[in-house]
Amino acid sequence: MSSFTAAVWQTTSRPYDKAGNLARALRAMEEAHALGVSLLVLPEMFLTGYLIRDQLAQLAEAIPDGPALTALREKARALSLGLVVGMPVANPGGKPYNALVMVDRDGSVAGVQGKTHFFGGEEKMFDPGPTLRAFDTSFGRMGLLVCYDGEFPETARTLALDGAKLLCMGAANMTPYEDYHFLYMRTRAMENRVYALYCNYVGEEKRFHYCGQSGIFHPTGRILAQGDTCSHALLLADVDMADTTAQDDFLNYLRHRRPELYHPDLTAQV
Repeated sequence: MSSFTAAVWQTTSRPYDKAGNLARALRAMEEAHALGVSLLVLPEMFLTGYLIRDQLAQLAEAIPDGPALTALREKARALSLGLVVGMPVANPGGKPYNALVMVDRDGSVAGVQGKTHFFGGEEKMFDPGPTLRAFDTSFGRMGLLVCYDGEFPETARTLALDGAKLLCMGAANMTPYEDYHFLYMRTRAMENRVYALYCNYVGEEKRFHYCGQSGIFHPTGRILAQGDTCSHALLLADVDMADTTAQDDFLNYLRHRRPELYHPDLTAQV
């Protein structure tokens, strides 16, 4: 599917209330579908809330048949709607992963990405995602980034070198870091010639004030949709996966790379 309408839902999760958050996600999927959306992105840890350390293991879901994930998969299949949702994912023998899960339009789990870079002591709660890979979907090849992951250019570049033409990032970005993610994700789109869908929380959760500013970005960096710092919003934009190749070759950064000149840490094979 080359052309479709994508949406990011800038909202707040309710800590510990998995059932309530699931019900809200199912309603959001229905509302998005009614607006002609084919792919919907929700924030980091949406299913459970972010600050749930004391119940993290109990609320984590197994892949692919955790109870809440099963309900989301069934709804995705019924609506033929793709979904990217943040949730804690069970990790037998270790701490859970802070993950994004991509459910394709047929209800299958097309990709799971555990957060690979930790911020503010997250390593005490989660194990890092063991891999960073793009994957194939009915929309095209996609990569996922979880919040702080998007602040490292190497993550998005790795996914682009692995063939991703669409990056989706779910976040729980908070004050005083308001401008970081919007700027970074716009840049990631430009420097890798990919679409970027960025979905952040907005509002309050315990001690955090989430700062919104979600966005959808064209591969040239053009802003297709933008959220403010305080409002819940469903942001829509048209995506054309065929429009990820520059009409001229002057800004073909991936092809113009000179890996032989770079630091060895940047030149490992993908």
